[in-house]
Amino acid sequence: MRRDLGFLKVSDYSQPFRLTRGHDDELNLNEDDINDVTTGPGVYIIVSADNTKFVYPKGTSPVIYIGKADNLRRRLREHLKNLRLVIDSEETDMRNHYQPCSRYQYMKYYGAYVYTFHCLKSTQDAKNLESQILWKFYERYRSLPVGNGARSFEKE
Repeated sequence: MRRDLGFLKVSDYSQPFRLTRGHDDELNLNEDDINDVTTGPGVYIIVSADNTKFVYPKGTSPVIYIGKADNLRRRLREHLKNLRLVIDSEETDMRNHYQPCSRYQYMKYYGAYVYTFHCLKSTQDAKNLESQILWKFYERYRSLPVGNGARSFEKE
């Protein structure tokens, strides 16, 4: 697994998740690559394409956002659509559409690669898997990713 995702250790989970994209095979956030993504549930991790690392209380990481979806392909298409809106917008004040410093602004300036993890059939829930991954990120860096909200996960 790429160093970007070093905070994840598969052996830490009683029901491990499978990596469908990753390990030096990043998915670009573009329509061609998104077509290869499963339509099933899972979690995705968006990292900066130019390897910019964001400063967190306990280190640096290129992770911009961690999210979940019931349909990974549809959700990544939504992110791509919103990213294109930000890129095409000439407004300097994005508050009418997005929060200042939204995940899409980070993706606009630093690029975006995506790792996807699909849920194991009938044994995993996307929300639970997202919570586990967010918790692992928080344990390692003592913060949530720059693009996640303050109440993005619940620890079990």
